[in-house]
Amino acid sequence: MTTPPRPSNRREEIIAATLDVITSHGLAGASLRRIASACGVSLGSITYHFADRDTLLNQALRAFVDDSVASFEAAFADITSLDDARAAAVQVLTEAASSYRTAAISSELYTLSLRRPRHRLLLIEWAKATRNAMGKAFDDETAHILDAFYEGLLLHRRMVPAEHNDELIAEAVKRLTPPSGYIGPNS
Repeated sequence: MTTPPRPSNRREEIIAATLDVITSHGLAGASLRRIASACGVSLGSITYHFADRDTLLNQALRAFVDDSVASFEAAFADITSLDDARAAAVQVLTEAASSYRTAAISSELYTLSLRRPRHRLLLIEWAKATRNAMGKAFDDETAHILDAFYEGLLLHRRMVPAEHNDELIAEAVKRLTPPSGYIGPNS
């Protein structure tokens, strides 16, 4: 996932700055003051648009999730074969796993969701939506397996990048997606 261009509306600018701060400083370092400074707005501007820090974090993480889901949906939109479906899986896996931003924000969301039900619901929605995108090509079991691989790969590839190159990811996808799990067009 690439960093999207800065939006023009103030609320969206604050959300984008929040994601930048989470990427750089983690949730623990994502104070409203730091976010305001990163966005170039007053603290009052943030509190005008968001009731509290938790609401801002949730909205920022939701924007991140929505962008991730859109990437999955786009990758699986035009598949016509098992090879296309595998290529789409490799695409979303390698793009996400190659992005420090995606790994950092994902890791923060995973950790936050362990403690806060509000954010856990967002994580659950994210997993369901990405599995639904993959479900255009693969049965439920295969989509669940690919989802688990995706989540683990985000962490592992960021920790030791050389051990999880694109070729290894492609081989893993091939092994995790038997022809019997393909349900897309021309199956």
